[in-house]
Amino acid sequence: MASWFDVISFLLTALFFGGVIYGVLYLVRSVTQGIETTKEKLKERGYDVSAGGVKVKTSKRFDRDDYVDATQRGFVKAMEASTFRKGGAQTTPRSQSLGVDSPPLVKRTTSSNSVSSEKSEKKGLFTRKKKE
Repeated sequence: MASWFDVISFLLTALFFGGVIYGVLYLVRSVTQGIETTKEKLKERGYDVSAGGVKVKTSKRFDRDDYVDATQRGFVKAMEASTFRKGGAQTTPRSQSLGVDSPPLVKRTTSSNSVSSEKSEKKGLFTRKKKE
């Protein structure tokens, strides 16, 4: 037969686990309510959050002409920002056919600093000595 100590131990253990389960359920319920109130506030602002994603309510509608104009503006900006064939070739057939002169070519020469540095012997701890 069980003693009074065993019965009281069982009741305290059951009460402890019941309290832990109640605390977890309360925490889950409060987090769920917080999420629902946040979704409602976002829905009032025009954002609909669901399991499938987020829908944004806009007051402006685009038709086909607006879409095409925006796309063309994007292409023009991209072409203006690109460096395609700028100074790449001496003359291009297109520029010749349009009568546009290409910029004159610049001859490359070595600077006086790089010429003088090649002639001078570098002395250092790890430089090789020239054989004469």
